[in-house]
Amino acid sequence: MEEKDIAVEDAENEPSEEEVDDNVVDMPEAEAEGATEEEPVDELTKAQQEAEMYKDRWMRLAAEFENYKRRTSREFDALIQSASEDVIRDLLPILDGVARALAHRKDGQEETEGYQEGVAMLMEQFPKILQNRNLKEIETVGQPFDPNVHEALMQMVSDTIDAGNVTDVVENGYILGEKVLRPAKVVVSQGKAEEETNK
Repeated sequence: MEEKDIAVEDAENEPSEEEVDDNVVDMPEAEAEGATEEEPVDELTKAQQEAEMYKDRWMRLAAEFENYKRRTSREFDALIQSASEDVIRDLLPILDGVARALAHRKDGQEETEGYQEGVAMLMEQFPKILQNRNLKEIETVGQPFDPNVHEALMQMVSDTIDAGNVTDVVENGYILGEKVLRPAKVVVSQGKAEEETNK
């Protein structure tokens, strides 16, 4: 009799089929809820990892750029130093020529033959050295006045040079490559005198 009571109690305590079905349906929903709660955490971690990656890349690029600036600065300084050395090396013969010319000068007389030869040699060497350095003298006398390369100091009447052309040069100008290093200071012709033109 007691065994039957225990069996009945067990049967009463066992879940019905509907309850079992409800539990089976409810379990995936619970798991799904847990998954949705974990997704934001995964997205945040992923975003943090990407941020760290980009930060690392940025720091590497910044360090590389700083090294590049230092390297190019050193190379530029070395280039300037090398260019200065080359120019000075080319000018040393001119310095020697000046010394020789001065050595031939006697008692302050600059008309001595040795002195004149020394000065003439200097005037031959110096322009050649400058030309080798891509320095050109600006053409002046007889050329049309060009404000890009000429600086007009005054205008004068000229019987031989047409109006608007350069009649005289006060200071030579030079072009280095394509750049005007110093404009030529010139006198510009006004043409013939008015009395002659009216005749």
